[in-house]
This record gives sequence, structure tokens and C-alpha cells, in this order.
Amino acid sequence: MPAAAEQIPSLTWLFFGWSGRLARVPYALAWAFWVVILSAVLTRMIFTQHQDPSFTIWTVLFLLVGLVASVSSVMLTIKRLHDMNVPAPLVLCLFVPAISFFALIAFVFWPGTAGPNSHGIATNRPKN
Repeated sequence: MPAAAEQIPSLTWLFFGWSGRLARVPYALAWAFWVVILSAVLTRMIFTQHQDPSFTIWTVLFLLVGLVASVSSVMLTIKRLHDMNVPAPLVLCLFVPAISFFALIAFVFWPGTAGPNSHGIATNRPKN
């Protein structure tokens, strides 16, 4: 049984929490999750005729999922930066077109801090 002070990670924390640390594999898998969801909705939208009323529904759904995925991606990256023990404002690198791809690759492959750091005792946990 976990200690009273220890918070158990949840999917809500994983996708929308900003405190704590996140290791490379969960970060990459969470990004892959959003890519798959967005791809599925986009594919359905592309294969729907523009005159079909459901095209509007798929378009709105794509925009909503894209917005949620963007917010989630920022939160995921903040936790990943916490694990790397670097300043969270570096998340802005994801919004600079010339470096966003390289920043994402760095966030996936750059190892986190071994042991405790100022953002938590262990990875994949909210900060106590």
C-alpha cells in the first residue's frame, strides 16, 4: 500500500498534469497515442464527402481533438523537462517550426536525471 504522502499516477495526471516527472518511454507512448487518435479522425474526415453533413461533425471533432492533444502535449513536455531537470519554458521550442521536430526528438531521447531532483523523487509520479 502506498504511503499517505505518495500520489499514485493516473491517466488524468499523465495527459493533463504538470507537476512531477515523466520518463522517455511514457512520454513517447503518450505522444504516439495522440498521433494515432488524430490520424484516425483525420482519415475519417478525408474519406467523407464534403457535401455529407457528417463532414462537419468530423471536422469539428478533429479541431477539438487537436486542441486537447495540443494542451496534453504541452503538459507531457513540461513533465518531461522536469525529468531532465531543465526549465519548463523550453516547452516553447515545440511551437517554433524550425526547431520543433528536433526538440521533440531531443525530449524523447535525452535521458532524465538519475535519482531525485527538484521536481520529484522518482520518475512517472506527480510531485509530492
